[in-house]
Amino acid sequence: SRTGRAQAACSALSPRRERLRDRALAPARQRARTMQRRVAAVASASSAGQESAGGGEAQGGVGHTGFGCCRRRSTQAKSNLPERAVGVVVSCILAAARAVGAAGGGWALVAAVRAGADAVGLTGSTNSKAKDESSSSARGAAADAEDGPVPQHVAVIMDGNRRFGCREHGNALSGHRAGGEKLRDFLEWCVEEGVRYLTVFAFSTENWKRDPAEVEGMMQLFMTEVPRLGKLTAKLNVRVRFLASDAAPLSAELRACLARLEEETAICTGCQLNVCMSYGGRGDVVHACQALAREVAAGTLKPEEIDEDSIKRRLLTGDIPDPDVLIRTSGERRLSNFLMYQLAYSEMFFLDKHWPEVTREDLLSVISSYQQRQRRFGR
Repeated sequence: SRTGRAQAACSALSPRRERLRDRALAPARQRARTMQRRVAAVASASSAGQESAGGGEAQGGVGHTGFGCCRRRSTQAKSNLPERAVGVVVSCILAAARAVGAAGGGWALVAAVRAGADAVGLTGSTNSKAKDESSSSARGAAADAEDGPVPQHVAVIMDGNRRFGCREHGNALSGHRAGGEKLRDFLEWCVEEGVRYLTVFAFSTENWKRDPAEVEGMMQLFMTEVPRLGKLTAKLNVRVRFLASDAAPLSAELRACLARLEEETAICTGCQLNVCMSYGGRGDVVHACQALAREVAAGTLKPEEIDEDSIKRRLLTGDIPDPDVLIRTSGERRLSNFLMYQLAYSEMFFLDKHWPEVTREDLLSVISSYQQRQRRFGR
């Protein structure tokens, strides 16, 4: 979309501004052409060196002096190639930065960078290499994750949405939207890996203290994201539950939307997704203790009969196992009032990236690390 707007702006330029643009971009284009010729010359020399090296090996063997010299030159030429390519891009950026003032637009930067990247073939080969490396890493992580038991219950503090949105798009709400999309991806990955329960922290009781405009935007976003989540969970046979330790601040419309999805997925028999909204771990424990107190007051429970399991059963997650794994993103290393009672023996993993940036490889890496840990539960 940005490229489209830049092209539209360029097409609307007056002839005078077009001349200014061409004059301003001339240094960057000249640098790109010059460096393209230099890189081509280096590549040609490298190819010639390889052929000469081959001839030297055929004549004098591996220990031949001529072969050793050609091999060094060939290696040097190859090693210098990425460095020269980076030099092209840097030169283009500097030239374009100086041109922005005269040409009147940030599109000059984009055009110059792309020209430099095209000149040395970065746009195709580098992306392809990155994809290959990412795919290879994912395959390696997947192979490692097959060596042991998969955690049955994964809990996630989906942190960093606001910072991601402000950094990438200039506003927090876009980050929350990206976080919702990532949740759907992450759910699919968990289903594929055999995770039985996924519990995510979507909105805490403390989050109500945020700017009212942001909170209202998030509530509206929940109204649009919940139906999208419903379509995916129906396809994946996933049951959805929404856990709130204080549901009162949620609007009646949103509560009805959440209840509708819970009802629609109640018959699903696959993975169970628990979405914690307006949730606080301490509040969850308080409600469990209040329930126990009422039972004692009613005479249906004796105080001495209360134990850890009694409290656990009265928590919002009382009918499922405690989390085996906790994942928190964005580099923060605290629980932030999430599942305070349930996480006592969970294995914790902290990722130094924002939630929308999490990949399937990250999940597989966590599973692989989990399989290598020994859970003794104090024994």
